Amino acid sequence: MKPIDAHVIALDETNHYFIDPKDKPFIKQIRGVYLYDANQHTYCCEFTPSYWLMHLYDQVILSKEGEALDEFAKDEIYQKYEFNGGEDIYVHCHTIDALVEKAGRWEHHHYGSTGAKYKDSNYDEQIDGLREHLCCDCVI
Repeated sequence: MKPIDAHVIALDETNHYFIDPKDKPFIKQIRGVYLYDANQHTYCCEFTPSYWLMHLYDQVILSKEGEALDEFAKDEIYQKYEFNGGEDIYVHCHTIDALVEKAGRWEHHHYGSTGAKYKDSNYDEQIDGLREHLCCDCVI
């Protein structure tokens, strides 16, 4: 088995949210942040390979008007839209690879290998540990 090649990517998921009209001027974007292993491909009943994206957290990007709000108002927006949970998803490899090519530092981070050997812990233990670490330590 290949070592984990961990990547973290932020996807624009704004259109998946019902944004309260009073909050709309303050929100530029809502992103889902995901972990995936570039060395693992899944074939979901088709010929095109997909990555398994594991949801880490959601992130609100404020507009200029939103940045001007006081800390209490910003926190209300964050609480309302960032803590709704998220689902793990399959996305075609070519779609993610194209996004990575165009992504900046705040949309994609190549975390790399865990450095652990599979004799020390199996794949699931390593990827779960990495996911737990990245949920608490936002790299994007």
